[in-house]
Amino acid sequence: MIESNPSSDSNSMDAIIGILDTGIWPESESFNDETMGPIPLRWNGTCANGHDSSTFNCNKKIIGARSYGAGEIKSRTPRDMMGHGTHVAYTAAGVEVKDVSYYGLAAVTAKGGSPGSRLAIYQVFSSQNGSHGSTVLAAFDDAIADGVDVLSLSFGSSSFLEQEFINDPIALGAFPSVQNGITVVCSAGNDGPNPGSVVNSAPWILTVAASTIDRVFESDVVLGNNKVIKGTGINFANIQNSPVYPIIYAKSAKKSGVDENATRNCEPNSMDQEIIKGKIVVCDNEDSLYPQINKQDEVKKLGGIGVILIDDELRGVAFNFGTFPMTLISSKDGAKVLSYINSTKNPVATILPTTAPANYKPAPTIAYFSSGGPSTIPKNILKPDIAAPGVNILAAWIGNDTVQTLKGKDPPLYNVFSGTSMACPHVSGIAAAVKSRNPTWSPSAIRSAIMTTGEELKMQIWACIYMVTSGTFD
Repeated sequence: MIESNPSSDSNSMDAIIGILDTGIWPESESFNDETMGPIPLRWNGTCANGHDSSTFNCNKKIIGARSYGAGEIKSRTPRDMMGHGTHVAYTAAGVEVKDVSYYGLAAVTAKGGSPGSRLAIYQVFSSQNGSHGSTVLAAFDDAIADGVDVLSLSFGSSSFLEQEFINDPIALGAFPSVQNGITVVCSAGNDGPNPGSVVNSAPWILTVAASTIDRVFESDVVLGNNKVIKGTGINFANIQNSPVYPIIYAKSAKKSGVDENATRNCEPNSMDQEIIKGKIVVCDNEDSLYPQINKQDEVKKLGGIGVILIDDELRGVAFNFGTFPMTLISSKDGAKVLSYINSTKNPVATILPTTAPANYKPAPTIAYFSSGGPSTIPKNILKPDIAAPGVNILAAWIGNDTVQTLKGKDPPLYNVFSGTSMACPHVSGIAAAVKSRNPTWSPSAIRSAIMTTGEELKMQIWACIYMVTSGTFD
């Protein structure tokens, strides 16, 4: 195992992690520099804070920041207005902070993978302008010149749009980076579990899949017969814990002339409002056009008081439903709920607010959404290389958020997200820790050390050898 806390006398070899993402929220206590020594003399970067110089400041933790015209129009600075970059930066190298949680859920003492490392921020995305290949390549060039040791990229193209390496800006930018001694760590993509869906598969990149952790966010269903059905999701619902609310299968509320499949999947304009109003609605989730948030919005619009969504894959991830009572259950448990509804004259139920128990088993497992190998362009490169925690990850958040903020509450300082985006910075932090102890090691040596010391996943399931990783890190 690799310890993540650098020794106190290692400041001359402090690892510098470059984050290519949406920027950073520098005021977060997660990036406090009180425990950091002097900035390494080899650092050649800058803190380009644009028009926000009065409020955006670097320090001994965030030692550099650049924006490439991707910044929000009002400021043109590396300030994160989306949250993604702040979340991954903390996961890679955030300092230890006690009693962090998402509105009281999952309260822990948290720190990044390499809390002693420095951060260099390269804002290549924004909510308004997205990103471009030229922007990504410019950030790679600057990172090389600045003197970073590790580059962390929690993004990539869709597997359906994967390009030859010669046309892929990430593969192109990573190659000279590795030649200059920089370990490049990238997310594997979220198009799983299909084989051949992995992205960022260039052999000089360390490609990271997502695994689960032993903490889940449970929001259970209690039926009128007092049976408890296990569900997942984050909701802060304020309804009764006893099963007193009428429950209905969405199919029973079908509008005249509407396809039955549309109704049971709670698609927009498919259900009768008079039937839905005042009830908990059970929805299937077999259509790909309408995500769960659309189903939530539709039931809420029609006056429903809660949603139980049946989905075997998505139930492994805790989606945030705010104050609306909603949860995801398995198809096996869904059959139990529908059996109760069909066999009971006046079926009732309730949806409990979320709890976050630990020590959930089995864990770790590969997340259902994590893209599988082998590569398809070119064919049969064995990827991903390693797996790391990427499900229900709690990390720092932006201070001006409105979307993830509960009504009547201040914006959350920490937030929960899932994806290979969250897995990638775990490994970036490990790579930085290895580099700080072995400053002469090449990216290939660091990659080899990580892949050959990961813990083997011992699961009794079938998987094609080309889809699996070398192991996982907790």
